[in-house]
Parts: sequence; C-alpha cells; structure tokens
Amino acid sequence: MVKWEQLSASEGGRDNNMELAKNLETPRLVIRSCRKTDTDFILSIWGDRENGKFMTTAASENVDEKYLEAIEGLSDDPDGYNMIIELKESGAPVGTCCAYPENGNYDIGYSIAKEHWKEGLGTEMIGALLQWIRAEGGKSVSGEVADDNKASVALLHKFGFTEGRKTRYKKVGEETWFDAHILQLELE
Repeated sequence: MVKWEQLSASEGGRDNNMELAKNLETPRLVIRSCRKTDTDFILSIWGDRENGKFMTTAASENVDEKYLEAIEGLSDDPDGYNMIIELKESGAPVGTCCAYPENGNYDIGYSIAKEHWKEGLGTEMIGALLQWIRAEGGKSVSGEVADDNKASVALLHKFGFTEGRKTRYKKVGEETWFDAHILQLELE
C-alpha cells in the first residue's frame, strides 16, 4: 500500500522505478504500469467521495501541491508497482492497483471506478495480480481493508484471504478514521 507520508516526487528518474516487465492481461482487462499522464484519471477516482470512500487518499477538495506531486511521482516509485487497469477492448482506464514487495510479501491495493462496480472487474484484476505475484516468486499477499468496505473484504475472501491483525488508518487531509484488518493470503 502506498505510504503517503513517505511518498515524494521522483528522485533519480525512471531508472529507479518498478515497472511491469510486460502488461498483465485478462479476458477483459489490460493492467499496465502507471504513467505521469495517468495523473488526472487517478485523481478523479481516488478523489471522488464515493469511489475513494475507504481509501487513505485525499478527497478532491483536500488535494494540495505536495499530494499532487506524490501522485505525479507514482510512475517513478522505487518501492512498488503502481498500475492502471484498462478495458482491453477500448483502452479506457477503469481502475488502479498497486503491489509493494517486501521480504516475499506483496502488499496490494486497488480501486475500480464506480461506473464499473459489480461487473466482475475486481475479480479479474485480483486474479491477474495473484498469478503475476506467484510468477515473481511472491510467498504471500496482504491488503489493508476497512471493515466497513464489505465489497472489498468479500472480494479478497473469494480468493482465500483471511483476516490478520486489526489496524486503523486515517484518510489524508481530514480526520476520518477507519477500523480495518490486514487480510492475508499465503501462496506457498
């Protein structure tokens, strides 16, 4: 998961970033590495009050210059893979996802644009991420999910994730807190 308090604009250029060696594909989706040109799309879904309700990311009215620089720097992130989910047929962006590897565990995050909720795109995306993480040698996968985000909890449970430790997190730019759990999946 993106650690907003640690994320800063690019240092050292694109040689230090983590990019997919090749796009991930499902029957309906292409998942590709994030580009600076994706900034407006990312801000539109993460900043939307309904779409970004359970995310740590800032709502549109709370975006400041430092936060904007962090979003623009996602494509240069040396610590994790930040990706855009597109419809294969049209190339239209429909979501974001990320994977941050550390000691064999990949911490994931994701968001599907609300116009595409309940179409099964989250299931396709998680399936593709898990297949890729296994191929990369990942041993486990985790994701921090708000307890009230029933759809996301159900999605991860569908893939065998189980509840780990209880956590709490805060939305950037406001005093909104979420009770959450780390959901975990062992791949070995």
